[in-house]
Amino acid sequence: MVVITEEKNGLEYRYINAQDGMKVYLLPIIPKDVGQIPVQEDLDESVVEDYMKELGFSLEQTERTRTVLNNYRGRQLDTLSILGYAKEHSDKAFNTFAKELEERKKDFETIHPDLMYARTDVSAFFMGLYGDLGKVPAEIVKKTTELAENYGPGIVVLAED
Repeated sequence: MVVITEEKNGLEYRYINAQDGMKVYLLPIIPKDVGQIPVQEDLDESVVEDYMKELGFSLEQTERTRTVLNNYRGRQLDTLSILGYAKEHSDKAFNTFAKELEERKKDFETIHPDLMYARTDVSAFFMGLYGDLGKVPAEIVKKTTELAENYGPGIVVLAED
């Protein structure tokens, strides 16, 4: 991939052309008028409750999941699905993945929830967890991780319709 540099209004922006008209704007500067930044809405509490009941989360797992979900606003669907897949494996797997999410919280706590879904570094982290659970092919995990490692954190921007 080639990093493209553009200047608008005296500011220099860097981005990479991705697939299907997407661009990945490299931090620290992202223009406001270049497309749509994808967002993952927070989950409704009743959806979370029903899912945890369906999978048989213990009271401790339920409380832990609520705390972790609050830490990952903007990626709650991914967080809940990872904990759910882990719970399906075993209580030990649930604890392992919950701990990983708890420990990485500090790395992402300064990211606004509306940017969590579009950030390449956050996506690489979640794809790695999905990969560890066998839910995402290794080549997708590798591509996502390499993008974040090779170019630093960026924001995925979808082309305007």
